[in-house]
Amino acid sequence: MGLYFRNNTSTTAWVAYAYSNSDCASEGDPWSKKGWFGIAPNTEVKVRSGPVNGAKYFFFAENQDRSRNWSGGFTTQLPDRAFDWCWTTGSTDSRLLGMRKIIAPVTSFDHTINLT
Repeated sequence: MGLYFRNNTSTTAWVAYAYSNSDCASEGDPWSKKGWFGIAPNTEVKVRSGPVNGAKYFFFAENQDRSRNWSGGFTTQLPDRAFDWCWTTGSTDSRLLGMRKIIAPVTSFDHTINLT
């Protein structure tokens, strides 16, 4: 059970995602963001364990040379290094990037997001 990302491209992709986390509510927004997960071409990576049925997530992904990305309208600061932060946390070495919202199907214990 969990949330997976599958890289269906010919280059390595890097993924950051966000999930609901009540521990971050005191910081102004009950969401955490975590990255980066490197995904080789035509492989899959599990980023979160547990059932995902009906859960809402956000993600941003880009390929190795940053010539292609998968983004959305929910902006937050993401650094170039590994991180596990609350949504409102940022740093001087972060980029303001837009994450895409997804909602896992209610009937799905596992959910895979395909990067194509």
